[in-house]
Amino acid sequence: MSTLLFESTTKQQLDALAADLPQSTLLTGADGAGLLTAAKYAAGVNIAAIIQPTDKDGAVAPAGSIKLDAIRQLRRQARGRAATRTIFIIDDADRMNHRAQNAFLKLLEEPTPHIHFILTSHKPHLLLATILSRVERFSIRPISLHQTHQLLKQLGVDDPRIEQQLLFLASGKPAALTQLAREPVNLEKIGNIVRDAQQFIRGSNYQRSVIAMRYTDRQAAQQLLSYCLAIITHTLHRNPSRSLIHKSEHIADAYGRIAANGNVRLQLVALTLLMV
Repeated sequence: MSTLLFESTTKQQLDALAADLPQSTLLTGADGAGLLTAAKYAAGVNIAAIIQPTDKDGAVAPAGSIKLDAIRQLRRQARGRAATRTIFIIDDADRMNHRAQNAFLKLLEEPTPHIHFILTSHKPHLLLATILSRVERFSIRPISLHQTHQLLKQLGVDDPRIEQQLLFLASGKPAALTQLAREPVNLEKIGNIVRDAQQFIRGSNYQRSVIAMRYTDRQAAQQLLSYCLAIITHTLHRNPSRSLIHKSEHIADAYGRIAANGNVRLQLVALTLLMV
């Protein structure tokens, strides 16, 4: 049973889901919302296997993929008739490559009694429309600010500076809060990226150029731009600004081009010229 908190409506939803589980379910929500924990909660003791993205060496990796071989193995496991409820969880299902999604679709098209699938996805739009049409979709909502403070207390966070960092980075996201609170080194690394993001937004053209030259890794560059957007969004809630809106549009465009395999350094340098 999960030690993470759930928003009250979500908790009721998960309890109802556990009592009457559809043949195929898709749990969606923000990154860090605890989708895998929610899936385990709904499945209870009936989990037969959990399929997750892996890297080229076969190790579980969030940035990896779910390949055809993993789905073929799943099909072999799910092919036989089950006498009792048997649940397979496909975590980060949108990480299935195209061939894996097509193979999984055949499982959904040929349901077996007592066999159930729970998929999780932060990016459900990356799943085939034919898969989406065959699953019942449930949204895992963020926890409240009160619950966020309650969780931080449970995690032993008593440093006001660290608490403020966690609230900015992951308020409402129990899985992300838990992970960051338990990994202070990673939290410090993210804190450095956030400071770079603040300077990238507010600094001079020279300061932005220096930062841009440091971020040559695609994932790190995307993190930098994501935190830039988060800072701007937070600021706009308190102080609407046309200049910040324009900056956010340029940042979002650069993020999209980098995500689409655009040259990282070229996109960041070009962005600095637009951030005047």
